[in-house]
This record gives sequence, C-alpha cells and structure tokens, in this order.
Amino acid sequence: MDKVVARKLRPHEGRKLKQLSNAVNCRRARIILLSRRGFCNREVAEFVGLSPAWVRVIIHRFNQGSVESITWYPFFHRGGGRASRFTADVVEEIAEVALAPPFQLVGMTVWSLPKLRDYLIEQGIVESISIEWLRQILRRHRVRWRHTKTWKESNDPEFEEKRRRIHRLYQRRRPGGVRLCFDELGPLNLLPRHGKHYARIGHVDRLRATYHRTGGVRYFLAIYDLEQDTLHGYPVKQKNRRTFLAFLRWLRRTYRGRGTLHIVLDNATFHSRPEVLAYAAANDIRFYWTPTNASWLNRIEAQFTALVKFTLHNTDYASHDDMQAAIRGYLRWRNGRRRITVEQWSRAKRRAA
Repeated sequence: MDKVVARKLRPHEGRKLKQLSNAVNCRRARIILLSRRGFCNREVAEFVGLSPAWVRVIIHRFNQGSVESITWYPFFHRGGGRASRFTADVVEEIAEVALAPPFQLVGMTVWSLPKLRDYLIEQGIVESISIEWLRQILRRHRVRWRHTKTWKESNDPEFEEKRRRIHRLYQRRRPGGVRLCFDELGPLNLLPRHGKHYARIGHVDRLRATYHRTGGVRYFLAIYDLEQDTLHGYPVKQKNRRTFLAFLRWLRRTYRGRGTLHIVLDNATFHSRPEVLAYAAANDIRFYWTPTNASWLNRIEAQFTALVKFTLHNTDYASHDDMQAAIRGYLRWRNGRRRITVEQWSRAKRRAA
C-alpha cells in the first residue's frame, strides 16, 4: 500500500482541479483525483504517463499546500518579462529525468549536476542550460539531495496482532503497573568514531586509523521508562539468557512495589528461554514482543539515537571504562540528575592558556 496519498479535498478544491486547462496542470489534477479514488501511485503514473517518483512529488506538494502549489504556467519569465525557452513541459521533463534511476540512464549510481546537464543535452531535451539554472529548476520543483534510509518490511504472520498490542500499551497507562521498553545497544568496540561538530572552515579534526581491536566488546542493556521518561541500564560483556535474566532481576528490584512490569522487547531467542519466561511469570513481568524486522515499534530505539550521537560520535576512548563513564554522564543529564555544565568556561580558558 502506498504511504503517499492525496489528502481529503476541500469543497472548492475539487472545482478548481476540474477547471485547470493547461495540459501540464490537467495532468497534475488527474494525479490528485486518481489518488483520491484509491489508485496506487504506480497505477496513477501509468495513467498520466509519468514516473511514480514524480507522482509522489506532486502529491506531496498538494498535501503541503493547495491547488496553487501544483499549478504551473506555460513559461518561466526572466527579468523584464521576456519569455524563457524552458516551457513548462520541458521543465517537467527535466525534473522527471532527475528523479529517474541514473544507473539505467547513464550507467552510474548517482546524478551530479554536470552529468545531468550533459544527458539532457545529448537527449535533445534542452539545447543548452547552465548548471546554476539547472539547480534552480530542480530547487523550484523541490528536487533536492536526500540521504537514503534502510527499511525492512516485516514478514511476521502475527504482525498486526503484535503491533496492535504494543500500540494499546503505548496509548493507555496501565493501572498498578509500569510501561517499559528494553533493548541492547552494541556491540561497542574501542575504535575511533567519526561525527559532526562545529569547526572553522578549512579545519578538519583527524582520528587515528585502527587495524587491530584488542579491547573486546561490550553491550549496554538499557530500559526506557515511558512513565517517567528516563533511560537506565548497565554494560555487560555478553548478551545471552544469563545476562538477560540477571537484568530482569535487577529491574524487578529497581521497581519493587510498582506492580506489573509491561516490557516491550524484540524476539531474540534468549529472550524467550524457559527459565526467562518462568521468572517473568513468577515475578509479575509481562512481555510485549515486537514483530520480526519491526524494531521501530520499540520506542527505546529513538533514545539510542541520541545516546550514540552525544556519547560515541567524535570519540576515541582508550578503555571501556572511559566509554561507560561518558554514557553514565549523559544518562545523568538525560534523566535530569545534573545540569549541562561539567566545567566552567572561565576555568576552561585558563586551562587552555
């Protein structure tokens, strides 16, 4: 099912879409109307003769604005009112080429503005065009550089049942219980990690190269408390049923007298060992399993993103103790147990002098 669909039309928007007369605008109006009728983006693209990527762009524009956001006119105009050679149809085709897979067209995995310009000229789409004007055209059509993302579709036959159970837990606080999210961060190696930070132009911090990593690995077992918005945990050398069972015992002591522990966690094999399930049943702990390849349902994942950014990026720790000290320091600030300041600025200036 398509994730991008046209929003519900306002009363006047349906009339405006049907009144569009320009050929390009009529095609865009058909995209919105077909999307509203339930056709998927690939089917809409076949009907109007465009690519699915461009259909999604038009729908995004309409959803973020109105009919005016997708309306296009026969010509661009330069200063002084002189009409440009780039008609609306040509501009539409330029944007569509930019959104097409480059490997299929030029045998390379990504476009650049010079390569896109050369391809447009060789194909006779334009006679000539400057790189800056090409950039402006793409920018006006909201075609910009974007990072790719990893995504996995869950093939769990019980996906919907598990998803609804977790969502019900998130939506309503359980009386006499605590809602928690559990996961393991790692493996954590001792190695230089790149990142981003403020720096003068032309200045680049350098990190050493590593070929041998003899410090071993650690795993950070963590729990996110949805009631108090706090993150806790501790490191272990291995993640298995023994360390997980020890963590559950620590968790039960930490939340002594708080009622049932409702824990969202993934379906790793050692999480469902008989001794683990027996301890959970005997100590008022209830598990909510995330579906296969659907760890994004576990809200602790978002907490790990910030933890990694502020404790591991731009680092080269000498030992696991130093790494864990940084993680503990971040968690104290994250949970509101210390202020942001670690050292006074005046003292830092004197030390650097």
